[in-house]
Amino acid sequence: MEFTAWEFWILITRWIMYLGMAAAVGGAASLHLMRIHEELKKPLVRYTLLFLLVGITAALAHFFVRVGASLEEGVTGMFEPDMVSMMWESAVGDALMTRILGFSLFIVTILIHVFVRRYRPAEGAKLNVLEVLMACIAIGLIAFSFTEAGHAVEQPFLFQLVLSVHILLTAWWMGSLYPLWLICHRLQYNDAHQVLERFGQLAVFVVAVLFSGGLFLSYELTGWNNLFTDTYGNLLLTKLAFVGAIVMLAAFHKLYLVPQLLHSRDAAGLKKSIFLEKIIGAGIFGITTVMTTLVGPVH
Repeated sequence: MEFTAWEFWILITRWIMYLGMAAAVGGAASLHLMRIHEELKKPLVRYTLLFLLVGITAALAHFFVRVGASLEEGVTGMFEPDMVSMMWESAVGDALMTRILGFSLFIVTILIHVFVRRYRPAEGAKLNVLEVLMACIAIGLIAFSFTEAGHAVEQPFLFQLVLSVHILLTAWWMGSLYPLWLICHRLQYNDAHQVLERFGQLAVFVVAVLFSGGLFLSYELTGWNNLFTDTYGNLLLTKLAFVGAIVMLAAFHKLYLVPQLLHSRDAAGLKKSIFLEKIIGAGIFGITTVMTTLVGPVH
């Protein structure tokens, strides 16, 4: 598959946007999951804020690259006022606005979390519910923005709802991989084992929902026809193979590497496995980017 220069940058900016969203969601969830471990708080806050900024930057870059691709007049065409205005009033602009609102609210939520606990620790407990509510709204807006453009626009509400949940859970799983890798470096083996056990219990439920949602979404888009004869179907099967690989790797973590951690007192194998899982996850996002940007399903 060959790409033009504009298509390449459309893919890159959207792929980075996926990574930013995933890291932000996974980082925020890990802040909650690992909240009793103070030594992890600063790196997790930095991780979450950094990728929130990456996500919002990539979202803006993606919009202007789409403008430039429409005109094909070089870099200056990305900022042509009339075309920017037209794109802003389209579904692409609606998606960008929702995305910016979500990322911005998410940044404010994390900053409130940091400020209150640093300068007014006595009030921290009172803000827990508010922080969770703000984070959920922010994450919901980011996920919903992916239903406002592309293949999902003309789909019914149920499809868009399932897609939003699917995106959120995928983001949580992929974005939690760095925090899991981090605890292998920063926590004692007993503490690391407890956190990994809790994550594994959550992951069983998440994988079941992701699998069910993925089947529903793929059937609604393709009817499971032409899977071997058209590009979208081939990409879908390739993505399924990557997902199968990462699920098997996650199962290996839960059933073997995590229980072994208490006995061997050696996290080297787990660190390498999580790193491999991150690479596979990046590949899944890459395939998804091509499927949602350049290749349409054939019914």
